[in-house]
Amino acid sequence: MVKLGLTADIHAPKYLPLLRASIQRLKNIDLMLLAGDLVYRNTYDQLPELVKVIREFSQASIIACFGNEEWEGYEDKYKEVGEITWLNDESLTVDIEGLRVRLIGSRGVLDRPTFWQRTHIRDIRRRYDARLSKINRMLREVKGDYVVVITHYAPTYTTLEGEVENAWPEMGCKRLESIIRETNPLLWIHGHAHKSTKPETWVGFTYVLNVSLPARGEIVVLDLEEVKSERLKRAWGS
Repeated sequence: MVKLGLTADIHAPKYLPLLRASIQRLKNIDLMLLAGDLVYRNTYDQLPELVKVIREFSQASIIACFGNEEWEGYEDKYKEVGEITWLNDESLTVDIEGLRVRLIGSRGVLDRPTFWQRTHIRDIRRRYDARLSKINRMLREVKGDYVVVITHYAPTYTTLEGEVENAWPEMGCKRLESIIRETNPLLWIHGHAHKSTKPETWVGFTYVLNVSLPARGEIVVLDLEEVKSERLKRAWGS
């Protein structure tokens, strides 16, 4: 059993009470994964309080990706909080009781940059194209039965249902679906979609979860072995 605690969009201090209300779910987890927007509008000084809440019930390693609320250029400020390992278009292998979990973390990609991004970041489309290529490359390089991807933006539009449909290209990247089907990571978690009404789906043989705290109402707890078993059933039945 590899038990994961999963959440995103805490926007501390805004949703810290909601996080605290379900914090008992973290008892006996092996790893905590946070899919971005941990704080509200780049208030990195909120991170110690967030970590304190998690530590009330778990001493598991905390791995996170940045979201749009963790502003680019401030990554070093977030890394100063030593209890969180940040993956910024990077991969990491974690050994849990002899089982190697291979993690890939990134802010993710948008099919259409937001209006603010288009008007304030001159090369934003190039940046997203480069990030898409890097995620693709990492997925092809990282091997194993337990590959887990953490992004803030969604890698499919399916888990965006409930949000305004016209906004989906500015909330995720449908182009990642073909890459997922080709590379088959076991699990992909994301946040960003606060109003999602369909927070989980399968893309090929990859389980995709929107773990946004406002959408879920609580921390998601998941056993990787159960996900692997379900994937095998799907593979045998296809």
